[in-house]
Amino acid sequence: MGIKVGIDLGTTFCAVAVLNEKTGQPVIIPNSQGERITPSVIQFTEDGEIIVGTEAKEAFEMGESGCTSAFKRNMGKEGDYCSFYGKSYTPVELSAILLRYLKEETEKTAKETIDEAVVTVPAYFYSKERSATMQAARMAGLNIRQIINEPTAAAMNYGVNHWRENAVIMVYDLGGGTFDVTLVQMKKGDQMVTLSTTGDHTLGGKDWDSRLCGILKQKIEEETGMSSAEYPEIDKVVMRSAENIKKQLTSRKEVGVTIPIPGYGRFTTSVTLEEFEESTKDLLEKTGSLCASVLSGMNMGWDDVTDVLLVGGSTRMKQVARYLKEKSGHTPLSQVHPDEAVALGAAIQVHQPLPEYTVVTVASKAEPAAEQKNSPLFNFRKRAQSPVQKSPERRYKVDGPVGKETSFDNALKMTHIDVVAHAMGVIAVNMEGTRYINKTIIPANQRIPVKCAEAFQYYTSARGENEVEIYVLQGEREPLDCQIVGKYVVSGIRHDRSKNPTLIRIQYSYDLNGVVHVQARQENDTRDLPIREEPVPADMSKYGRPVEQEEGELIAEPISAVMAVDVSGSMSGQPIKDALNAMCNFVDQFQNYEGDVKIGVIAVSDRSQIVQRLTGDLRRCKDSIRSIKSCMTGVCNAGDPFADVLSMLKNEDGKRVAIVLADGVWDHQAAAVRAAKECHREDISVVGIGFGSADKKFLKDISYGDMESMLVSQSELVHSFGKIAQEIGADKRKGKHGRGGADSDTMTWEAPDEQ
Repeated sequence: MGIKVGIDLGTTFCAVAVLNEKTGQPVIIPNSQGERITPSVIQFTEDGEIIVGTEAKEAFEMGESGCTSAFKRNMGKEGDYCSFYGKSYTPVELSAILLRYLKEETEKTAKETIDEAVVTVPAYFYSKERSATMQAARMAGLNIRQIINEPTAAAMNYGVNHWRENAVIMVYDLGGGTFDVTLVQMKKGDQMVTLSTTGDHTLGGKDWDSRLCGILKQKIEEETGMSSAEYPEIDKVVMRSAENIKKQLTSRKEVGVTIPIPGYGRFTTSVTLEEFEESTKDLLEKTGSLCASVLSGMNMGWDDVTDVLLVGGSTRMKQVARYLKEKSGHTPLSQVHPDEAVALGAAIQVHQPLPEYTVVTVASKAEPAAEQKNSPLFNFRKRAQSPVQKSPERRYKVDGPVGKETSFDNALKMTHIDVVAHAMGVIAVNMEGTRYINKTIIPANQRIPVKCAEAFQYYTSARGENEVEIYVLQGEREPLDCQIVGKYVVSGIRHDRSKNPTLIRIQYSYDLNGVVHVQARQENDTRDLPIREEPVPADMSKYGRPVEQEEGELIAEPISAVMAVDVSGSMSGQPIKDALNAMCNFVDQFQNYEGDVKIGVIAVSDRSQIVQRLTGDLRRCKDSIRSIKSCMTGVCNAGDPFADVLSMLKNEDGKRVAIVLADGVWDHQAAAVRAAKECHREDISVVGIGFGSADKKFLKDISYGDMESMLVSQSELVHSFGKIAQEIGADKRKGKHGRGGADSDTMTWEAPDEQ
């Protein structure tokens, strides 16, 4: 039987831990060289050997070729990170090499195989970085139970030995390449709950190193006249000295340094702690701003924080503890090992039960900027917008006074609930249809795993397979200022003309790893629609500009519609009254249409007569409809209206639609079909509606386009005409919205597969 381990996959160092079965406490597993932490450095040699860890770090510091480090900061990014001896490596591949080395070294030391592992990531990693980490772990041959946030793991390690019920701890995690700040509370029932988290996955000790490099390069240029712009090799030799200087400044006020400069010789200078702190003051204040942000998100202040816990090797810098004491009034805690705490906490988490999904409702209302292919009639239906109800401002309250410090005799007595750092949203169009916005679906700091279902209505096309494109975001800013997770294309949408528009339910979720999932279903189906993820286009700039009329789904396009009504003898009495009533109702659907609309009317029996040419005066159009009488163009059905339809619509722009109402069988149906095809060739949409003894095949033959022919009862005429009006976009108007919105309570989908 193998072991379960926790792995801290750090930017500068890694560590592996396991839960000691006898003591119930997590312990570090040294590598085969006896080292408790392993440098995250890889060296590729010319003969194909791969060296990982301390030896590679020493080679890097000596300036040897083939060395690479800090690739964790590029996780989730496309493209190669480095190239040596004719072969390129991505951040995922480099991470996989490092994890495979950790796996092999651990199994060698423990003399057991690894059955399961929990790998840690910065809390502020986006979905792409998290997915990339999972991919690297699988490539390394690890069976990953889950990935968890580094501050979470560190807090768990601290809580095992320093539990105080109701304490609110700020975990300040400044590693070599990333920064996270997380608030956790020790609650009743031995449960630790993450309240809120934020951070910056491109801010870390490497940035402090870069400032030291800047100090050294300035001193070199002032004294030798040599700049790194002219002599790029200066960058390399200075960089190798920076980390060592930083470490020495944790215990000294001034450090002397000698740097060998190619073409010059040995350059000697010194760096003072004051110089270092002054040059990095803004970096420290940036972490302070993120601390303030995580507090304000919970309506808390520094006085609500019980203690500040330091995690990460970069917190050894003197200015960090001093700065945080000034902010919080507390001397920061140092009861955990900054380089080992994360791995130790992960070793606890690997034995924890997996949490259940929680469900949230949609956080805000807006119009998803989805696009539908193969459908000139697709438009997103507006939904009712209710005013946002803000909860009253209040400070976060703990359950009671902070209890006395205790410790767990077995770490597994403690449980933990984590949250997601980033809000999830979609690119949407605002209610006015003027600009693109970020519509929040799942707010930040929701307990994970979490899902939210949103019901949207779309017009669908009867021709081809409709597809809806959705851009998913992480963050709370404008679309282009957020992380674009991906472009998800929903396909396989079926068409049911008896139910229009089609209802599509989209379920968004974060799994327990903080990875984004998107699922879609049609109406009340129990099976998912196919979704494929496509690359995000290189140019997304249009989503930062006002919505253009030809691009915006909420902008109406011109419509020209002609209604041709059968006025033969069989229509006398109630049939003609019902038909005219349905036609007037059709006109009414366009009273507030946000675009140009023109409607014309034809009466047809033995001959065709234009009763009303295309007009935008809808009142006049209705008056013309009411003037129609049965038998006004003859008693029988010798004629057809298609020549007049073609003459009225041929030169019109936008949507061109003809609605032909037939009662009974026409005398010359074959000729009428041939005339109708002339309209088809001009791409004029035709829909045949029949009742009474109308020929169903004839109705189908004269119809063309996205709308199907209908054989209905006389009482269904109003509904049928109204349905056609909706299909061609009549409800695209101010103040009238289709139904839709959150429908989480009725969702019964299974949780998405963890990646």
